[in-house]
Amino acid sequence: MKVKTPIIVAHRGASYKAPENTIPAFKVAFDEQADFIEGDFWLTADNEIVCIHDSNTSRVGNKNIKVTISTLDELKKVDVGIRKGNQFAGTTIPTLQEVLEVIPEQKGLHLEIKDNRENFLIRLKEILNGNNIHKNRIRIISFHRNIIRTAKKYFPEFKAYLIFGWYFSKGNYFKSLSKKLIMKKLSTLNCDGVVLFADSYIDEEFISKLKAENYDVCTYNVENESKAQKLVSYGVDSITTNSPLMIRNAISKIK
Repeated sequence: MKVKTPIIVAHRGASYKAPENTIPAFKVAFDEQADFIEGDFWLTADNEIVCIHDSNTSRVGNKNIKVTISTLDELKKVDVGIRKGNQFAGTTIPTLQEVLEVIPEQKGLHLEIKDNRENFLIRLKEILNGNNIHKNRIRIISFHRNIIRTAKKYFPEFKAYLIFGWYFSKGNYFKSLSKKLIMKKLSTLNCDGVVLFADSYIDEEFISKLKAENYDVCTYNVENESKAQKLVSYGVDSITTNSPLMIRNAISKIK
Protein backbone atom coordinates (compact mmCIF):
# COMPACT_ATOMS: atom_id res chain seq x y z
CA MET A 1 0.00 0.00 0.00
CA LYS A 2 1.38 3.41 -0.96
CA VAL A 3 2.08 5.66 2.03
CA LYS A 4 0.46 9.10 1.91
CA THR A 5 3.05 11.89 1.90
CA PRO A 6 2.14 14.54 4.49
CA ILE A 7 2.53 18.26 3.99
CA ILE A 8 5.85 19.48 5.35
CA VAL A 9 5.52 22.72 7.31
CA ALA A 10 8.59 24.79 8.19
CA HIS A 11 8.28 25.92 11.82
CA ARG A 12 8.89 29.68 11.88
CA GLY A 13 10.62 29.04 8.56
CA ALA A 14 13.84 27.05 8.35
CA SER A 15 14.66 28.32 11.83
CA TYR A 16 17.68 26.09 12.31
CA LYS A 17 19.47 28.05 9.62
CA ALA A 18 18.02 31.58 9.64
CA PRO A 19 16.36 33.86 12.23
CA GLU A 20 12.91 32.51 13.11
CA ASN A 21 9.81 34.19 11.66
CA THR A 22 11.79 36.29 9.18
CA ILE A 23 11.80 36.56 5.42
CA PRO A 24 15.25 34.87 5.18
CA ALA A 25 13.95 31.88 7.18
CA PHE A 26 10.86 31.57 5.01
CA LYS A 27 12.86 31.78 1.77
CA VAL A 28 15.27 29.08 2.98
CA ALA A 29 12.30 26.91 3.95
CA PHE A 30 10.91 26.97 0.43
CA ASP A 31 14.38 26.35 -0.97
CA GLU A 32 14.44 23.27 1.27
CA GLN A 33 11.21 21.93 -0.26
CA ALA A 34 8.76 22.92 2.47
CA ASP A 35 5.14 22.85 1.32
CA PHE A 36 3.98 25.39 3.90
CA ILE A 37 5.66 27.77 6.28
CA GLU A 38 4.40 28.42 9.81
CA GLY A 39 4.53 31.88 11.35
CA ASP A 40 3.26 33.60 14.50
CA PHE A 41 1.30 36.83 14.25
CA TRP A 42 0.25 39.81 16.38
CA LEU A 43 -1.58 43.10 15.79
CA THR A 44 0.41 46.30 16.36
CA ALA A 45 -0.75 49.53 17.95
CA ASP A 46 -1.31 51.01 14.48
CA ASN A 47 -3.36 48.05 13.21
CA GLU A 48 -0.69 46.18 11.26
CA ILE A 49 -0.17 42.43 11.51
CA VAL A 50 3.44 41.39 12.15
CA CYS A 51 5.23 38.07 12.35
CA ILE A 52 6.96 37.37 15.67
CA HIS A 53 6.50 34.59 18.22
CA ASP A 54 6.65 36.38 21.56
CA SER A 55 4.62 39.33 22.81
CA ASN A 56 7.86 41.33 23.03
CA THR A 57 11.14 41.49 21.15
CA SER A 58 13.56 40.67 23.98
CA ARG A 59 14.38 37.08 23.00
CA VAL A 60 15.03 37.67 19.30
CA GLY A 61 15.83 41.36 19.02
CA ASN A 62 18.55 43.84 19.91
CA LYS A 63 16.11 45.83 22.02
CA ASN A 64 13.00 44.99 24.03
CA ILE A 65 9.63 46.48 23.15
CA LYS A 66 6.12 45.08 23.45
CA VAL A 67 4.51 44.25 20.13
CA THR A 68 0.87 45.18 20.72
CA ILE A 69 1.59 48.67 22.10
CA SER A 70 4.24 49.52 19.49
CA THR A 71 3.80 50.87 15.97
CA LEU A 72 5.09 49.11 12.89
CA ASP A 73 7.72 51.83 12.48
CA GLU A 74 8.99 51.21 16.02
CA LEU A 75 9.08 47.44 15.50
CA LYS A 76 10.91 47.77 12.18
CA LYS A 77 13.79 49.45 14.05
CA VAL A 78 14.45 46.23 16.00
CA ASP A 79 17.18 44.01 14.55
CA VAL A 80 15.92 40.42 14.83
CA GLY A 81 18.73 38.88 12.78
CA ILE A 82 21.99 39.78 14.48
CA ARG A 83 21.67 37.12 17.20
CA LYS A 84 21.65 34.42 14.53
CA GLY A 85 24.82 35.71 12.95
CA ASN A 86 26.40 38.78 11.39
CA GLN A 87 25.16 37.71 7.96
CA PHE A 88 21.61 38.35 9.17
CA ALA A 89 22.28 41.74 10.76
CA GLY A 90 19.60 44.26 9.93
CA THR A 91 16.85 41.67 9.44
CA THR A 92 13.52 43.14 10.52
CA ILE A 93 10.20 41.82 11.77
CA PRO A 94 8.08 41.19 8.67
CA THR A 95 4.47 42.16 8.17
CA LEU A 96 1.93 39.56 7.14
CA GLN A 97 1.81 41.20 3.72
CA GLU A 98 5.57 40.78 3.32
CA VAL A 99 5.29 37.12 4.30
CA LEU A 100 2.49 36.49 1.81
CA GLU A 101 4.58 38.01 -0.97
CA VAL A 102 7.36 35.40 -0.63
CA ILE A 103 5.08 32.34 -0.68
CA PRO A 104 5.33 30.67 -4.10
CA GLU A 105 2.26 29.52 -5.99
CA GLN A 106 1.01 26.13 -4.81
CA LYS A 107 2.68 26.70 -1.41
CA GLY A 108 1.00 27.91 1.75
CA LEU A 109 1.00 29.29 5.28
CA HIS A 110 0.10 27.90 8.69
CA LEU A 111 -0.94 31.23 10.17
CA GLU A 112 -0.69 30.97 13.95
CA ILE A 113 -2.68 33.63 15.73
CA LYS A 114 -0.97 34.59 18.98
CA ASP A 115 -3.05 37.73 19.47
CA ASN A 116 -6.27 36.96 21.36
CA ARG A 117 -8.28 39.99 20.19
CA GLU A 118 -11.10 40.07 17.67
CA ASN A 119 -9.59 43.20 16.08
CA PHE A 120 -6.80 40.96 14.84
CA LEU A 121 -9.33 38.91 12.84
CA ILE A 122 -10.96 42.03 11.41
CA ARG A 123 -7.61 43.26 10.11
CA LEU A 124 -6.67 39.78 8.93
CA LYS A 125 -9.82 39.60 6.83
CA GLU A 126 -8.95 42.89 5.15
CA ILE A 127 -5.45 41.68 4.29
CA LEU A 128 -6.47 38.26 3.01
CA ASN A 129 -9.34 39.70 0.97
CA GLY A 130 -6.91 42.17 -0.57
CA ASN A 131 -4.57 39.35 -1.60
CA ASN A 132 -7.29 37.10 -3.02
CA ILE A 133 -5.40 34.09 -1.69
CA HIS A 134 -6.83 30.64 -2.40
CA LYS A 135 -8.48 28.90 0.53
CA ASN A 136 -6.19 25.87 0.21
CA ARG A 137 -3.08 27.99 0.83
CA ILE A 138 -3.97 29.19 4.34
CA ARG A 139 -4.51 27.25 7.56
CA ILE A 140 -5.48 29.30 10.61
CA ILE A 141 -4.05 27.76 13.78
CA SER A 142 -4.17 28.83 17.41
CA PHE A 143 -4.00 27.66 21.01
CA HIS A 144 -6.97 29.96 21.75
CA ARG A 145 -10.31 28.20 21.40
CA ASN A 146 -12.17 31.52 21.26
CA ILE A 147 -9.98 32.60 18.33
CA ILE A 148 -10.69 29.37 16.46
CA ARG A 149 -14.44 29.78 17.06
CA THR A 150 -14.42 33.37 15.85
CA ALA A 151 -12.07 32.64 12.95
CA LYS A 152 -14.58 30.14 11.54
CA LYS A 153 -17.15 32.95 11.46
CA TYR A 154 -14.83 35.38 9.69
CA PHE A 155 -13.18 32.80 7.45
CA PRO A 156 -15.54 29.87 6.83
CA GLU A 157 -13.61 29.09 3.64
CA PHE A 158 -10.28 28.55 5.45
CA LYS A 159 -9.44 25.53 7.56
CA ALA A 160 -8.86 26.26 11.24
CA TYR A 161 -6.90 23.99 13.58
CA LEU A 162 -6.64 23.96 17.37
CA ILE A 163 -3.10 23.52 18.71
CA PHE A 164 -2.36 21.31 21.71
CA GLY A 165 0.89 21.87 23.57
CA TRP A 166 3.51 19.67 25.18
CA TYR A 167 1.61 19.69 28.49
CA PHE A 168 -0.86 17.19 27.05
CA SER A 169 1.91 14.60 26.98
CA LYS A 170 4.01 15.58 30.00
CA GLY A 171 3.63 16.09 33.73
CA ASN A 172 0.72 14.38 35.44
CA TYR A 173 -1.24 13.46 32.34
CA PHE A 174 -1.50 9.82 31.35
CA LYS A 175 -1.67 8.97 27.67
CA SER A 176 -5.33 7.90 27.82
CA LEU A 177 -6.29 11.04 29.71
CA SER A 178 -4.49 13.23 27.19
CA LYS A 179 -6.52 11.69 24.39
CA LYS A 180 -9.80 12.12 26.26
CA LEU A 181 -9.04 15.76 27.04
CA ILE A 182 -8.21 16.48 23.42
CA MET A 183 -11.42 14.89 22.16
CA LYS A 184 -13.44 16.76 24.80
CA LYS A 185 -11.98 20.13 23.81
CA LEU A 186 -12.59 19.42 20.13
CA SER A 187 -16.23 18.60 20.85
CA THR A 188 -16.75 22.22 21.94
CA LEU A 189 -15.52 23.64 18.62
CA ASN A 190 -16.35 23.82 14.97
CA CYS A 191 -12.82 23.28 13.73
CA ASP A 192 -11.22 21.35 10.91
CA GLY A 193 -8.31 19.71 12.65
CA VAL A 194 -5.68 19.57 15.32
CA VAL A 195 -2.01 20.42 15.64
CA LEU A 196 -0.47 17.99 18.13
CA PHE A 197 2.88 18.07 19.91
CA ALA A 198 4.56 14.95 18.56
CA ASP A 199 5.11 12.76 21.59
CA SER A 200 4.41 9.31 22.96
CA TYR A 201 0.63 9.70 23.35
CA ILE A 202 0.26 9.91 19.58
CA ASP A 203 -0.24 6.47 18.07
CA GLU A 204 -1.93 4.98 15.05
CA GLU A 205 -5.16 4.23 16.92
CA PHE A 206 -5.53 7.83 18.11
CA ILE A 207 -4.78 9.23 14.66
CA SER A 208 -7.40 6.90 13.19
CA LYS A 209 -9.95 8.03 15.78
CA LEU A 210 -9.37 11.69 14.96
CA LYS A 211 -9.58 11.07 11.23
CA ALA A 212 -12.79 9.06 11.71
CA GLU A 213 -14.24 12.29 13.13
CA ASN A 214 -13.09 14.09 9.95
CA TYR A 215 -10.29 16.03 11.63
CA ASP A 216 -7.06 16.82 9.82
CA VAL A 217 -4.15 15.70 12.00
CA CYS A 218 -1.03 17.85 12.05
CA THR A 219 2.02 17.29 14.23
CA TYR A 220 4.88 19.51 15.35
CA ASN A 221 8.21 19.19 17.19
CA VAL A 222 9.38 16.65 14.62
CA GLU A 223 13.16 16.92 14.46
CA ASN A 224 14.47 13.44 13.69
CA GLU A 225 14.03 10.94 10.89
CA SER A 226 12.59 8.05 12.86
CA LYS A 227 9.85 10.17 14.42
CA ALA A 228 8.91 11.58 11.03
CA GLN A 229 8.77 8.14 9.44
CA LYS A 230 6.62 6.78 12.27
CA LEU A 231 4.15 9.66 11.96
CA VAL A 232 3.92 9.12 8.21
CA SER A 233 3.06 5.46 8.84
CA TYR A 234 0.25 6.62 11.14
CA GLY A 235 -1.24 8.70 8.34
CA VAL A 236 -0.80 12.25 9.66
CA ASP A 237 -1.70 15.06 7.29
CA SER A 238 1.22 17.36 8.04
CA ILE A 239 4.53 17.49 9.88
CA THR A 240 5.90 20.75 11.25
CA THR A 241 9.67 20.95 11.66
CA ASN A 242 12.54 23.41 12.00
CA SER A 243 14.45 21.41 9.35
CA PRO A 244 12.23 20.82 6.31
CA LEU A 245 14.86 19.32 4.02
CA MET A 246 15.92 16.74 6.60
CA ILE A 247 12.32 15.63 7.07
CA ARG A 248 11.71 15.59 3.30
CA ASN A 249 14.69 13.29 2.90
CA ALA A 250 13.52 11.05 5.77
CA ILE A 251 10.11 10.63 4.19
CA SER A 252 11.64 9.86 0.80
CA LYS A 253 13.35 6.81 2.34
CA ILE A 254 10.04 5.16 3.23
CA LYS A 255 9.38 2.20 0.95
